[in-house]
Amino acid sequence: MKTITSVELAKLAGVSQSTVSRCLNDSPLVSEETKARVKKIAAEYSFQFNTNARGLKTNRTGVVGYIFSEDFTGFANHYIQSDLYYRIRMQLLRENLDVVPVFDDRTQEDQSAVEKSISNRRFDALIFNRPQVNDRVRNLLQETRIPYIFIYDTNEISEEPFMIAPHHTEIGRLAGDAFCRAGYERFVELTGPSQRIDVVHKHTGFTEALRRHGFGLPPSHVLCADYHLEQATEQTLAHIELFQPGTACFAQNDLMALGVIEALRQKQLRVPEDVAIIGADNIAMGTWFHPQLTTVAVDYDRIIELTVDWVLAMTEGRSLATYRYLLDSELVIRDTFVPPSQSGSIK
Repeated sequence: MKTITSVELAKLAGVSQSTVSRCLNDSPLVSEETKARVKKIAAEYSFQFNTNARGLKTNRTGVVGYIFSEDFTGFANHYIQSDLYYRIRMQLLRENLDVVPVFDDRTQEDQSAVEKSISNRRFDALIFNRPQVNDRVRNLLQETRIPYIFIYDTNEISEEPFMIAPHHTEIGRLAGDAFCRAGYERFVELTGPSQRIDVVHKHTGFTEALRRHGFGLPPSHVLCADYHLEQATEQTLAHIELFQPGTACFAQNDLMALGVIEALRQKQLRVPEDVAIIGADNIAMGTWFHPQLTTVAVDYDRIIELTVDWVLAMTEGRSLATYRYLLDSELVIRDTFVPPSQSGSIK
């Protein structure tokens, strides 16, 4: 029996070539039924998927660059970025693609690691876990024509043709609306690094929601804890006078929310009886302790799925004019904020 090409195999199986690749590499993005059908036909025709030959033919490196945010200071300090990187890398490894982290190491005179990687054409595609790039990087990207996408903490009002972002303004708005509808009138906000655009958008959504309900947020009630748990504990203890009984606190990520809970515990303030707290992200750690954390959930599974699909499209030579996703969030109600007669999730 003559061997067949991947095009012929795809036609026989009634799927695309990219799906054939995913099936033969046991990608979790394809159903077990489809995998079994494709593998059965491949076995019948003695089909061998030669990834080395494909790389030579397409001049691909088989490597994708993952550019961390400019304020990244280590995997232990940046839970979400680290988790996204790990999970995206593990899925792409199943597709015979490696993902290499790239961190900023710029000096005034020299090229940064990001610029060197682009100039040397080390990568088939680039994932930017940051809101934007400078003009030097932008020019290099245009010169080399390396595909790139912005994910997670990118600017939600950006006009980038390739981006996947949570609706950060909506995250703040959901928290503010929930507090106001529950009858709270005193508010505190803990923010991430002030220069980050996602921080700006969450703050904007939160304060806009408060204003719609007739409330304000004095600057003295906004505490910066740089997205860190320990800093949130320190800031809360240093400004404990803001956390009077009847206060509602929005922490822009769950780690800071957990830090606030620890500080209030030390001061014998009860959550939610004295202070209600809403975080953001919906990390697993928020359910590990009592009280369990009420939070605005971001669909990180969807961000990962969309990112992997985009990378596969780029590395397989498929042309996309645009690839833009702004993802909705939901309020997941647990113990640290329980509005009257309400439980579950608020869309």
